Amino acid sequence: MENEYTLYLDESKSVDNIFVIGGFACHIEKEKEIERRLTELKKIVWKDVKDKESRVFHATDYIKRYPEAFIDLIKIVREVDGVVFATVIKLDELHELFGTAFTKNEKTDFAFIDNPFNIALEKVIENYTHYLFYRNGFGKTIYEARNTEDQKWNMSPDFLLKKDYLRIIANSKGVGYINDEALQLCNTNFSVKKKKEDVAGLQIADNIAYIIARSMSHSLKENVNIEKIFDEIFDLAYNGNFDKKKKDLRHFYGIRILPEMFRTIPMERKGSEQIKYYNQMISQLEKQLEVLKDPKSKNNLMQGKV
Repeated sequence: MENEYTLYLDESKSVDNIFVIGGFACHIEKEKEIERRLTELKKIVWKDVKDKESRVFHATDYIKRYPEAFIDLIKIVREVDGVVFATVIKLDELHELFGTAFTKNEKTDFAFIDNPFNIALEKVIENYTHYLFYRNGFGKTIYEARNTEDQKWNMSPDFLLKKDYLRIIANSKGVGYINDEALQLCNTNFSVKKKKEDVAGLQIADNIAYIIARSMSHSLKENVNIEKIFDEIFDLAYNGNFDKKKKDLRHFYGIRILPEMFRTIPMERKGSEQIKYYNQMISQLEKQLEVLKDPKSKNNLMQGKV
């Protein structure tokens, strides 16, 4: 158990087509501590409820009752030395890039582009493997069940989930940098747990994915400081074993956003005009970076002054 870790994962989707697979990893010996801390928090959130300890933490169930719980959940991750992993898929941008390639072709009977769910899972597992390798460790992954009670196992969402995970580990499916030998060496097991099984780590992963999705779309309208909560989560994102004060790579190793930033060029711009257009964009970005060095930059961004 000295170098054994667990990755807890769940998914979330916002109203404006932001899809997230996210969660956190920690040493396996921290599992009991997570359970204890979560039980204590349940007693606070549902203090007037008889079955408070059996309640399952889901954002929509407690957000009005005790919105501070978001920060308290992230504190638990921090205190057990947890590390956040997530992939954000901007579905509208993905469809803008690839169009009808997501739908089955009449001639081939398959879609040209992989399922966005699979893409998100592949990036998370790749970065989790990187995390394990640099700790000389190995780890399991636990994912919250996607099946409904009446779904049969064969070809169900959970069956397809396990199938894609095995393809990732066996054949490096969708993995850009890590070979299958490292994937097989570091990853030991993949399991799916139902919400009613009350797995503490999965309940926290549920909230991490939920917050990331809503922060990207600014769709959380309750009395919650979404930027502050996201900053707390992002602070715990995996940085590729680098010192983030010297090299901040959390957007690559921790919370990956896909597709990468892109901009379309108006059709009327040709040749040298396209180059000029790009140069103007770069100049604008450089100015924004200068402003970001200012301690007041966050306020400037929020007020639309950048």
